[in-house]
Amino acid sequence: MLHKYNVFLAVDYFNAKILFTAQSSGELTQKILKAIEKGTLTDDGAIRMYRTSQTSYQAIQKLMMAYNLPFHEAAKPKEVQDEDQPNVPV
Repeated sequence: MLHKYNVFLAVDYFNAKILFTAQSSGELTQKILKAIEKGTLTDDGAIRMYRTSQTSYQAIQKLMMAYNLPFHEAAKPKEVQDEDQPNVPV
């Protein structure tokens, strides 16, 4: 389970773009701090951090590129069809 969620993401404050990816929270933090020091982050360094699996990350990237979606749209949880309750979020 520890290695299942091994992709760390830094997303802009509006949840639109993936700014950085890393294999650990420490690595991600270092990337963020370096960008803040260089002044390359927009929104004064306001970002959101997420942790996900490699499979989910690849699916999110594919959706973002194929349909020109922002991160928050591509990362929405799937919905399952149930006979009793259609369109119930998972």
